[in-house]
Amino acid sequence: MLGQTISHYRITQKLGAGGMGVVYKATDLKLERTVALKFLPQDMVVTGADRERLLREARAASTLDHPNIGVIHGLEETEDRQFFIVMGYYEGMTLAEKLDRGVVPIREALDLAIQIARGLGAAHARNIVHRDIKPSNVVITPDNVAKIVDFGLARVVASASATQSISLTGTLPYMAPEQILGEPVDQRSDVWALGVVLVQMITGSHPFVRPNTAAMTFAILNQPPSALDAVPDAVQPLIYRTLSKKPEHRQANATELLADLEEARAKITSSGPVSEHPTLTRNLSPREIKKMVQNASTPTWNEPTTPWLTRAALVVMVLLLVFTAILLIPPVREEVMGLVYASTEKHIAVLPFENVGDPEFAPTTDGFSGSLTNQLSNLEAAQRSLWVVPASEIRTNKITDAASAFRTLGATMVVEGKVQRVGSGIHVTVVLLDAKHMRQLGSAEVDNAAGDLVAVQNGAVSSLARLMKIKVNEPQLAPPTSAPGAYESYLKGLGLLQRYDKPGNVDQAISALRSAVNSDSRFTLGYAALCNAYRLKFITQNDASAIPLAAANCEKAASMDARLLAVHVNLGRLNAAVGKYDLSLQEFQKALEMNPLDGEAIAGVAAAYEHLNRPADAEANLKRAIEQRPDYWNGYVLLGLFYDNQERFPEAIEQFKHAIELTPDNAVAYATLGAIYMEMPDEKSQASAEATLKKSIQIEPNYNAYTNLGYFYLGKHRYAEAVENLRKALALNDQDWRVWANLFVSYRWLKDETNVARTRAKTIELVEHQLVVTPQNAKLHSMLSTLYGRSDPDKALAQARTALALDPKSLNVLNDVAVTYDDLGDRKRATQYVHEFLANGGKYEDLKDEPGLENLLSDPNFRRDGKQ
Repeated sequence: MLGQTISHYRITQKLGAGGMGVVYKATDLKLERTVALKFLPQDMVVTGADRERLLREARAASTLDHPNIGVIHGLEETEDRQFFIVMGYYEGMTLAEKLDRGVVPIREALDLAIQIARGLGAAHARNIVHRDIKPSNVVITPDNVAKIVDFGLARVVASASATQSISLTGTLPYMAPEQILGEPVDQRSDVWALGVVLVQMITGSHPFVRPNTAAMTFAILNQPPSALDAVPDAVQPLIYRTLSKKPEHRQANATELLADLEEARAKITSSGPVSEHPTLTRNLSPREIKKMVQNASTPTWNEPTTPWLTRAALVVMVLLLVFTAILLIPPVREEVMGLVYASTEKHIAVLPFENVGDPEFAPTTDGFSGSLTNQLSNLEAAQRSLWVVPASEIRTNKITDAASAFRTLGATMVVEGKVQRVGSGIHVTVVLLDAKHMRQLGSAEVDNAAGDLVAVQNGAVSSLARLMKIKVNEPQLAPPTSAPGAYESYLKGLGLLQRYDKPGNVDQAISALRSAVNSDSRFTLGYAALCNAYRLKFITQNDASAIPLAAANCEKAASMDARLLAVHVNLGRLNAAVGKYDLSLQEFQKALEMNPLDGEAIAGVAAAYEHLNRPADAEANLKRAIEQRPDYWNGYVLLGLFYDNQERFPEAIEQFKHAIELTPDNAVAYATLGAIYMEMPDEKSQASAEATLKKSIQIEPNYNAYTNLGYFYLGKHRYAEAVENLRKALALNDQDWRVWANLFVSYRWLKDETNVARTRAKTIELVEHQLVVTPQNAKLHSMLSTLYGRSDPDKALAQARTALALDPKSLNVLNDVAVTYDDLGDRKRATQYVHEFLANGGKYEDLKDEPGLENLLSDPNFRRDGKQ
């Protein structure tokens, strides 16, 4: 095109080319000025909507009038309908070209970042987001003025390109996690990109440089920025903040980032000469970045939550107070789904069936009892006098006998059973018990010589219905599949998912469920279960590629039978797992239309409302559930937990008292009530907490109460009593890192060095395992850094950096990182993070209670105000 005249522009020089198009230098023959023409990619398929979007973006960008923003004169079109942007032309070089020459001196790097932030701040003030900040989109003029170019083009080109396999808005190495995940983008995505650029300028290295696209994508989503040791101390905190994985942890916009940059520059200037840090790793060249973008694979979803944080019943707080740190975990709150005895209602709990004789058949047996529960639940909506305890709550509360089912869940009837494979046939025994009076109401035996589990299960349901005097219609026993082999695989998958926390079970369940739907392509329940299995793979393994597979199977099930309750419940779970609470709400509401008393749907609707910042709607939904079933104790529990989350403690206590009135021997309700009392600071409530927890243990020694009581005594500095109760909790469940951490802390205070070493090792083991499941939990990383300490400095520092990358403003993280650096002998860095702790609202009194910082705080050179 050199020498050609397009409209009234004579093209004189090709300036560059990339994924966003080709740029030429040209002369505007009308106005006699030099301009830059950016021709959008020729392979773009521009629809009417794309044209309007182009015009809107160009119009918005052209209104930006700022010294650090490259001017856009307009958007024009050639005769053959190729779009080009008319932009200001600036002599100089791009920042990418400058970086190719080496590291930028620290003061100059900050000056350039400040200029870019000023330009972005002007755009952000008008709600304009660049979406593609990178070195090649910053021009540096001969008088060292930075000009941001290409405003607004990223979104337009991504939506109109015919060759891109995905609609990305940005360039991968500079994309924030939410951009990669396809989530909403705002000013904080520009903040992230400028943070990456600043690290490149200072260190000469990209903070997430990896050998390939997949590895870089994973690093951006999950790993801390590298090479930050080469960043001066005055700049590190703002870098960690700009590169936080979650947008809410970053500066809200470029104006807020500008203030941080100017403060850092003032510190650098006042500190005198600054030694330039050596480059730790090589920079990404423009050619490498271009290749990486061209080879970019489809972005994946990433898990925002963790299994033990998604439950409203569990609230975890980390407060470090001993040696390297003391970890105080707030009380365990178990979300429970239960029943209350009433003579007019049949409240049924199906206990896990016993597998007889064939160990390999055990998962199928587990799935059989779960499926039997589901089939009985299908009768629930039609039988207003029937309520079935969800199988998940039997597992959660570890119910294995009728007495516990009545006492803990209020079940008036309990189903027990055995499954035995006899040659190629199946023999099942079911027993119906009156749980209140502990007497047998009847039993039945069902055999099928062909091993048809569908027929056996239907026979068991019919027998139980007769014993309970419930009429069952034939449609309610319609077989979910006509392929016996498919159903056996389905039951095996269900059984494996009941222990989804056990390594390998989720993958084995997926294999079994895929076999089921391959055997019967119309097996709706199989697809719904497969959706849930992939959701659990995402949660337990942080495998983002599982999300689209989960969605595809849910959509497949919905397309075959949208009337199936399990379809909407699983869609609700899936959307909640990826943070799409509006869609989650819709699905759980559909489930409630089918069964207004479905416990999981009720809780799901309330949780969605809370996440959507609609607490009044959440409260109203929970109150309606209580009105529908006023004798259902768990309705009060759910409402009480909601009030607790809202810190409305007196109302929460009132609801739990209602639940206890309905089930006076409910040890779990007492344990949770005690936990709520613990959150109230007055002496009367604290005394009630101790008494209530002891009452729970008196009813039935249980894990929750021992854990909460151990935590209570730890907070009261009654360490011997804390040890006693925590050890009793571990005797019931020795796989909870939180209990081990509290035990470790208690032994530290007691100066029991033998047990300190043992509990530290166990805590590290369990925390490392938990981080495999929840790699984005900043508090776990920071705690682990203190546990490693001087015994493994490299790991300690790696964990500290990861924690800062994930949540740089967390008081717990800042406290832990200060402890870690002081333990490693880096008093300067430790002091820096103590000051960050105080600047972010931390209390100096809390630091004085931290033995790990005792030496630092007593150092005569330490000053609370940060001055030296």
